[in-house]
Amino acid sequence: MKRALIILSALLLTASVYAQHLRLPHIFSDHAVLQRESTVPVWGWGEPGKIVYITATWNFRSVKTTVADDGTWRVDLETGKAGGPYVVRVSCGKESLVMEDVMLGEVWVCSGQSNMDMPVGGYGFQQVEGSRDAILDAPETASAIRVFKITTPCCTEPQDDVDAQWKYSGPGVTAGVSAVGYFFARRLTKALGVPVGIIVNAWGGSRIEPWMTREAIEGSGISAQELAEIDALEEHPEWPRNPELIWNGRMKPIAGYGAKGFLWYQGCANIGQGCYDKLQTAMVKLWRDQWGRGDMPFIYALLAPYSHGDSNGRWRPQFVRTQISAMKTTPNAYAVCLETLGDEGTIHPSRKREVADMMFMRAYTSAYGEYAGMPVDYPEPQTIDYLDDGRVRITFSNVWSNLMSITARDIVGFELAGSDKVFHLAKAEVDWDGQTVFVKCDDVPNPVAVRYAFRNYMGANLQTTYGLPVPPFRTDDWPL
Repeated sequence: MKRALIILSALLLTASVYAQHLRLPHIFSDHAVLQRESTVPVWGWGEPGKIVYITATWNFRSVKTTVADDGTWRVDLETGKAGGPYVVRVSCGKESLVMEDVMLGEVWVCSGQSNMDMPVGGYGFQQVEGSRDAILDAPETASAIRVFKITTPCCTEPQDDVDAQWKYSGPGVTAGVSAVGYFFARRLTKALGVPVGIIVNAWGGSRIEPWMTREAIEGSGISAQELAEIDALEEHPEWPRNPELIWNGRMKPIAGYGAKGFLWYQGCANIGQGCYDKLQTAMVKLWRDQWGRGDMPFIYALLAPYSHGDSNGRWRPQFVRTQISAMKTTPNAYAVCLETLGDEGTIHPSRKREVADMMFMRAYTSAYGEYAGMPVDYPEPQTIDYLDDGRVRITFSNVWSNLMSITARDIVGFELAGSDKVFHLAKAEVDWDGQTVFVKCDDVPNPVAVRYAFRNYMGANLQTTYGLPVPPFRTDDWPL
């Protein structure tokens, strides 16, 4: 009799686990934005063996699937042109769930650390330029721009859902949402005339490793020593450092949701890490594999100038060059340079709208095929010549004869060194062709090396007339 009771209890427990009610994850809820003109997955849970029907009012087609043995189900929906509001109905037997006020438009995932998390309303004692106007103007696009903000804590085990909801970007929501993400979405909805959904998933102070699986890190190509250094990281109570802690609770539950691409603004917590480019490449591959939507655009910000405790230190620009190198190993990935947007006294530069503008310009050109003919690549040195008169002639690519204004003579950021390997600040002028810079320093009559913006902060200001800054570079390989 006792054995029979045990067996019966086990059967009842098993039945209670699998005989669950029809359920959708929070990301499929009222006010959601689904990627337009695409195939988007919808998934959820139900009783194994039951048939689930999904119908959307943009085409009134019904798609069905069977709940798997583990209680999960998934279908692919064909979406139409941008518009709405629509209704998506999910039914299973007598159970029914309804997603109302659903829009078809563009969806972007916005992740990173505090500079992506920084809200339009700013942080304490740290403002975002234009925040008041943005908040006051928010009602204009409140229903067109919708926000899904994730705040799940660290998770040591993979989760299947997040506790969040889609919201209109009215003044209250706008004030508390990512400034970079919001300004990007506002540009996009105005340019395309379609609804835009931003999934804001950022964590201040987080390293890149928590955004990845352990398997992805081990397969990134880093050395055993570099992996050991990651394993030796001590976890911080507020700033995640260890692998998977953010992936488990914030990325895995939404992986696969129909989206156009990713915006990424992170790096300060990993500054000085020589293998960061390999980690970022592996992270992007992981995300794309999990989303299953091919080489989704990945647009990321290079670290802006900041003192980091020593304005004359060289570790910030060296790390920027590591960030740049990740583009070589990641297709459809694009860096935006913030060299003229930094602030010596704060790690959170206030000009977030300009960051978003550069991300938008890149997305509008590379993801949507617009702005044909407008340069969106930041300038890089193409040729460097050491002239007999002691000047250095640098010709830049990607400037379209628009490297700064010809009247702007006070160019900051260049240094020259001779054979003694001692760098001195140098003067620079843009030539009449708009793509050549001549650099000269009286203290270095015979230069053999040139650096630009190669300090943590020095007020470097060379950029194109389109506002695209020149990133840090150097011609030497001397120890820093």
